[in-house]
Amino acid sequence: MTHSYEEVTFQEFALFIKIYSKQLEENITIYLNLDPSISESDRKRTTLLLDSFILLLTNIDIEDINEADGGYLDTWLQSQLSIIDVRSFNLFQLIFEKALITFMIQQKHSRMNGILMYLLSMFTYLVQSYNKYEEEHKTKSKSHESLELKNLLLLDQLNKLLIRCSGYQDLAYIIKKCEEYFRYKRCVFYAYVPWSNQFYGVIGRSFQKYRA
Repeated sequence: MTHSYEEVTFQEFALFIKIYSKQLEENITIYLNLDPSISESDRKRTTLLLDSFILLLTNIDIEDINEADGGYLDTWLQSQLSIIDVRSFNLFQLIFEKALITFMIQQKHSRMNGILMYLLSMFTYLVQSYNKYEEEHKTKSKSHESLELKNLLLLDQLNKLLIRCSGYQDLAYIIKKCEEYFRYKRCVFYAYVPWSNQFYGVIGRSFQKYRA
């Protein structure tokens, strides 16, 4: 047996939240404070997510909303990435659903099925978007770590080179190796004379001429 329902748009969902925001906020507070398994740090983080999400929906100009709800949801999600993590995101979804479902059951809302189906599709979209951002972040982190490791290995090579070499007669060789290690077009060696407050420099490729 199938149950038919009238589909709800993002505009209608936002209007629903705008109208009943106070009741939803009361239910959210109850569920957040009554669950002893939620730590204080998770509670604070989840509260920030819930408050900002309701604020988004209640402050949207209903008349200006188009059917492309993804843009609004993505904008909100990106603005919360600095505080969100997997646990707080799951709690955000769970508490919001509990608060909304409890309210609709109490009120015997006529469009409960439609709102619940929209809620399901909305959170499915948010979860997919969050997972995408997480993957992008991991990829960037790996790339950054790989670059840092490469730089550390190059510095290690340079340290070993400096240990092997000694005296000004090896300066040309050191500068040449620096150009090779770090893929520089040219390297410059500077010497600072503190009592005269002067710098003296030499470019790697002109070193032989300088010595002459």
